[in-house]
Amino acid sequence: MSGIELFDRPIAFQRAFVDLGVGITGALMLSQCIYWHGRTSNKDGWFYKSQSDWEAETGMTRREQETARKRLEKAGFLEEIRKGVPAKLYFRVNVDALEAALKALSSRMAESANQECTYGATSMAESAIQECTNPPDCEGGNRQSITEITSETTPETTAGKTSGPDRPDTSSATAGEEQPSGAPQPSRPDAAIENGRFWGTQEDLDLAVWMWDQLAEQLGQDKPRQPNFSKWANTIRLMREQDKRDHRSIRRLYDWCRQHSFWSGNILSPDKLREKWPQLRTQFKADQRKGPSHQGEERSAELRRIHEQRASSQPGVTYEHQ
Repeated sequence: MSGIELFDRPIAFQRAFVDLGVGITGALMLSQCIYWHGRTSNKDGWFYKSQSDWEAETGMTRREQETARKRLEKAGFLEEIRKGVPAKLYFRVNVDALEAALKALSSRMAESANQECTYGATSMAESAIQECTNPPDCEGGNRQSITEITSETTPETTAGKTSGPDRPDTSSATAGEEQPSGAPQPSRPDAAIENGRFWGTQEDLDLAVWMWDQLAEQLGQDKPRQPNFSKWANTIRLMREQDKRDHRSIRRLYDWCRQHSFWSGNILSPDKLREKWPQLRTQFKADQRKGPSHQGEERSAELRRIHEQRASSQPGVTYEHQ
């Protein structure tokens, strides 16, 4: 294979996306998202991409991907969701937001072009007046020649050009004004999921997804709608950072609640688990001190009660969900 054959699959990079304030990496990722948006089989527009997939397709490092994602999410052009076990990150382009931003950008560019056109016409008129030379004086002097005009104006023109924003000797303040502002760097580099003030690490998110899967499996068709995983992960993070609970303790107590005759119907979210933690831990420790035979009897009674409740199919049963 010749070296030139390595370039047979270029990425369609949309230059206009840079002017939306998402930077070069944001524009590159958005261009690739548009490509997959038109090729996904999901009716809602979601498509899956791993970190290694993004790197293979765009060449962006992990840090560059995170920066691009944060900028696109903040601008409202890209949506993310984690689904499945283990959780996978899916993406979707917010077409409405992108089209609105491009329309606004087009209007600004058209307005700017009109202003430049008006200014350019005025400049040309002024230039034409300046090029008109004075008539010969009374002593029969010659008109000023074109060569003389050129030699006089060239130094001034050259001096003006060297101080323009595209010249290498431009001051740093001017160059800074010409650069796209872009979005700030991610304020939470450890966040695997983030929605406003709600966020959590990858371990927080994994535990939140596991808790939901346990609840959904237990309730079956009676399960509530899928929760806000950013809020669930945020609560788990607060339990770690503020309450000093580790992931193992949280998982263990929640699993105990799922098997308890009373708490299985009352602890349906991390918020409720955090709220009732002291009471739950007290009862959990009490159960641990009981003998295995006694626990087995309670478990059998609990299973019978659940079976009878489901068999009766009582209407109006609701489940708390936060």
